[in-house]
Amino acid sequence: MNPFTFDTSDFQFLLDTIGETVTIDNVEKKVIVNNAKIGDYEEKYIYTLDSIQRGNLIVYNGKNYLIVSDVTQGKLYKKALMRHCNYEIIVEGQKVCEIVGWNDFGEPIYECHTTESINIPAIVDKYTFKIDNFAPIRLPENQIIVTIREDDNTKQKFVANATFDVMGKTWKVIDVDLTRNGLLILTCELSN
Repeated sequence: MNPFTFDTSDFQFLLDTIGETVTIDNVEKKVIVNNAKIGDYEEKYIYTLDSIQRGNLIVYNGKNYLIVSDVTQGKLYKKALMRHCNYEIIVEGQKVCEIVGWNDFGEPIYECHTTESINIPAIVDKYTFKIDNFAPIRLPENQIIVTIREDDNTKQKFVANATFDVMGKTWKVIDVDLTRNGLLILTCELSN
Protein backbone atom coordinates (compact mmCIF):
# COMPACT_ATOMS: atom_id res chain seq x y z
CA MET A 1 0.00 0.00 0.00
CA ASN A 2 1.27 3.44 -0.93
CA PRO A 3 1.66 5.66 2.18
CA PHE A 4 1.12 8.77 0.00
CA THR A 5 -2.31 7.75 -1.26
CA PHE A 6 -4.75 10.64 -1.00
CA ASP A 7 -8.49 10.14 -1.43
CA THR A 8 -11.71 12.15 -1.21
CA SER A 9 -12.13 11.51 2.51
CA ASP A 10 -8.64 12.97 3.09
CA PHE A 11 -9.58 16.11 1.16
CA GLN A 12 -12.85 16.30 3.10
CA PHE A 13 -10.79 16.14 6.29
CA LEU A 14 -8.71 19.09 5.02
CA LEU A 15 -11.90 21.02 4.23
CA ASP A 16 -13.25 20.31 7.70
CA THR A 17 -10.06 21.33 9.50
CA ILE A 18 -8.57 24.22 7.48
CA GLY A 19 -11.35 25.01 5.02
CA GLU A 20 -13.17 28.33 5.05
CA THR A 21 -16.83 29.06 4.44
CA VAL A 22 -17.48 31.16 1.34
CA THR A 23 -20.62 31.95 -0.60
CA ILE A 24 -20.77 30.54 -4.12
CA ASP A 25 -23.69 32.03 -6.03
CA ASN A 26 -25.56 32.75 -2.76
CA VAL A 27 -24.95 29.25 -1.30
CA GLU A 28 -22.50 28.72 1.57
CA LYS A 29 -19.81 26.13 0.82
CA LYS A 30 -16.65 24.91 2.53
CA VAL A 31 -13.52 25.50 0.40
CA ILE A 32 -9.79 25.97 0.63
CA VAL A 33 -8.52 29.31 -0.67
CA ASN A 34 -4.89 29.79 -1.58
CA ASN A 35 -3.11 32.91 -2.87
CA ALA A 36 -2.12 32.83 -6.53
CA LYS A 37 1.06 34.41 -7.85
CA ILE A 38 1.77 38.01 -6.93
CA GLY A 39 0.79 40.31 -9.76
CA ASP A 40 -1.40 43.20 -10.82
CA TYR A 41 -4.60 41.46 -9.73
CA GLU A 42 -5.85 40.10 -6.45
CA GLU A 43 -6.20 36.47 -7.51
CA LYS A 44 -6.70 33.32 -5.48
CA TYR A 45 -7.12 29.63 -6.15
CA ILE A 46 -10.24 27.95 -4.85
CA TYR A 47 -10.34 24.20 -4.11
CA THR A 48 -13.60 22.38 -3.40
CA LEU A 49 -15.47 19.11 -3.69
CA ASP A 50 -18.58 21.01 -4.83
CA SER A 51 -19.40 21.93 -8.39
CA ILE A 52 -17.91 25.24 -9.57
CA GLN A 53 -17.59 26.81 -13.00
CA ARG A 54 -16.25 29.89 -14.73
CA GLY A 55 -18.48 32.86 -13.94
CA ASN A 56 -19.43 31.76 -10.41
CA LEU A 57 -19.60 34.69 -8.00
CA ILE A 58 -17.66 33.96 -4.81
CA VAL A 59 -17.95 36.07 -1.64
CA TYR A 60 -14.77 35.52 0.38
CA ASN A 61 -13.86 37.62 3.45
CA GLY A 62 -16.54 40.14 2.48
CA LYS A 63 -15.16 40.68 -1.03
CA ASN A 64 -16.61 39.64 -4.38
CA TYR A 65 -14.59 37.41 -6.70
CA LEU A 66 -15.36 35.91 -10.11
CA ILE A 67 -14.05 32.55 -11.25
CA VAL A 68 -12.19 33.55 -14.42
CA SER A 69 -10.47 30.30 -15.41
CA ASP A 70 -11.60 26.92 -16.56
CA VAL A 71 -12.14 24.51 -13.68
CA THR A 72 -9.50 21.83 -13.27
CA GLN A 73 -11.22 18.64 -12.20
CA GLY A 74 -8.81 16.20 -10.65
CA LYS A 75 -9.70 12.88 -9.10
CA LEU A 76 -10.33 14.45 -5.70
CA TYR A 77 -11.29 18.10 -5.97
CA LYS A 78 -12.07 20.97 -8.32
CA LYS A 79 -9.69 23.92 -8.63
CA ALA A 80 -10.14 27.31 -10.30
CA LEU A 81 -8.66 30.80 -10.34
CA MET A 82 -10.81 33.59 -8.96
CA ARG A 83 -10.16 37.31 -9.39
CA HIS A 84 -11.28 40.14 -7.11
CA CYS A 85 -14.09 42.32 -8.48
CA ASN A 86 -12.69 45.83 -8.09
CA TYR A 87 -15.94 47.67 -8.91
CA GLU A 88 -19.67 47.24 -8.67
CA ILE A 89 -21.98 48.42 -11.43
CA ILE A 90 -25.39 49.57 -10.21
CA VAL A 91 -28.16 49.08 -12.74
CA GLU A 92 -30.99 51.36 -11.66
CA GLY A 93 -34.50 49.99 -11.46
CA GLN A 94 -36.83 50.73 -14.35
CA LYS A 95 -40.36 52.05 -14.28
CA VAL A 96 -42.84 49.32 -15.26
CA CYS A 97 -46.57 49.93 -15.82
CA GLU A 98 -49.18 47.20 -16.00
CA ILE A 99 -52.87 47.29 -16.83
CA VAL A 100 -54.78 46.35 -13.68
CA GLY A 101 -58.31 46.98 -14.91
CA TRP A 102 -60.60 49.20 -16.94
CA ASN A 103 -62.57 52.29 -15.95
CA ASP A 104 -66.24 52.95 -16.75
CA PHE A 105 -65.27 54.48 -20.11
CA GLY A 106 -63.33 51.39 -21.26
CA GLU A 107 -59.94 53.02 -20.71
CA PRO A 108 -57.14 51.00 -19.10
CA ILE A 109 -56.15 51.63 -15.49
CA TYR A 110 -52.39 51.39 -15.03
CA GLU A 111 -50.42 50.55 -11.92
CA CYS A 112 -46.78 51.60 -12.10
CA HIS A 113 -43.82 50.63 -9.95
CA THR A 114 -40.06 50.77 -10.16
CA THR A 115 -38.14 47.51 -10.33
CA GLU A 116 -35.34 46.88 -7.86
CA SER A 117 -31.83 48.15 -8.64
CA ILE A 118 -29.25 45.45 -9.35
CA ASN A 119 -25.63 45.51 -8.13
CA ILE A 120 -23.31 43.68 -10.49
CA PRO A 121 -19.78 42.89 -9.28
CA ALA A 122 -17.29 43.64 -12.06
CA ILE A 123 -13.61 43.47 -12.91
CA VAL A 124 -12.70 46.75 -14.59
CA ASP A 125 -9.33 47.10 -16.28
CA LYS A 126 -7.39 49.18 -18.78
CA TYR A 127 -5.74 46.08 -20.22
CA THR A 128 -7.13 43.35 -22.41
CA PHE A 129 -8.40 40.40 -20.40
CA LYS A 130 -5.56 37.92 -19.91
CA ILE A 131 -5.19 35.15 -17.36
CA ASP A 132 -1.85 33.56 -18.21
CA ASN A 133 -0.12 36.25 -20.28
CA PHE A 134 2.58 38.36 -18.66
CA ALA A 135 2.38 41.14 -21.27
CA PRO A 136 -1.23 42.31 -21.56
CA ILE A 137 -2.10 44.83 -24.25
CA ARG A 138 -3.01 48.34 -23.08
CA LEU A 139 -6.25 49.85 -24.37
CA PRO A 140 -6.66 53.36 -25.77
CA GLU A 141 -7.08 56.07 -23.12
CA ASN A 142 -10.86 56.29 -23.47
CA GLN A 143 -11.56 52.54 -23.25
CA ILE A 144 -11.91 49.92 -20.51
CA ILE A 145 -12.52 46.19 -20.33
CA VAL A 146 -15.32 45.13 -17.97
CA THR A 147 -15.68 41.48 -17.02
CA ILE A 148 -18.94 40.35 -15.41
CA ARG A 149 -20.69 37.04 -14.93
CA GLU A 150 -22.90 35.87 -17.76
CA ASP A 151 -26.52 35.33 -16.73
CA ASP A 152 -29.96 36.28 -18.04
CA ASN A 153 -29.87 39.73 -16.37
CA THR A 154 -26.45 40.71 -17.64
CA LYS A 155 -27.00 39.35 -21.17
CA GLN A 156 -30.11 41.52 -21.51
CA LYS A 157 -28.68 44.67 -19.98
CA PHE A 158 -25.14 44.70 -21.40
CA VAL A 159 -25.47 44.70 -25.17
CA ALA A 160 -23.77 46.82 -27.82
CA ASN A 161 -24.49 50.55 -27.32
CA ALA A 162 -25.81 50.07 -23.76
CA THR A 163 -24.47 52.61 -21.27
CA PHE A 164 -23.66 52.37 -17.57
CA ASP A 165 -21.80 54.30 -14.89
CA VAL A 166 -18.63 53.13 -13.21
CA MET A 167 -15.61 55.00 -11.80
CA GLY A 168 -17.67 58.21 -11.84
CA LYS A 169 -18.02 58.17 -15.64
CA THR A 170 -20.54 56.93 -18.17
CA TRP A 171 -19.34 54.17 -20.50
CA LYS A 172 -20.84 52.73 -23.69
CA VAL A 173 -20.49 49.05 -24.62
CA ILE A 174 -18.86 48.74 -28.04
CA ASP A 175 -18.21 44.98 -28.04
CA VAL A 176 -19.48 41.96 -26.11
CA ASP A 177 -17.09 38.99 -26.06
CA LEU A 178 -18.86 35.69 -25.35
CA THR A 179 -15.88 33.41 -26.02
CA ARG A 180 -15.37 32.52 -22.34
CA ASN A 181 -18.43 30.59 -21.17
CA GLY A 182 -19.78 32.03 -17.94
CA LEU A 183 -18.32 35.52 -18.50
CA LEU A 184 -19.29 38.61 -20.46
CA ILE A 185 -16.19 40.56 -21.45
CA LEU A 186 -17.24 44.05 -22.46
CA THR A 187 -15.09 46.51 -24.37
CA CYS A 188 -16.37 49.96 -23.47
CA GLU A 189 -15.57 53.51 -24.46
CA LEU A 190 -16.17 56.76 -22.67
CA SER A 191 -19.63 58.01 -23.56
CA ASN A 192 -20.05 61.64 -24.65
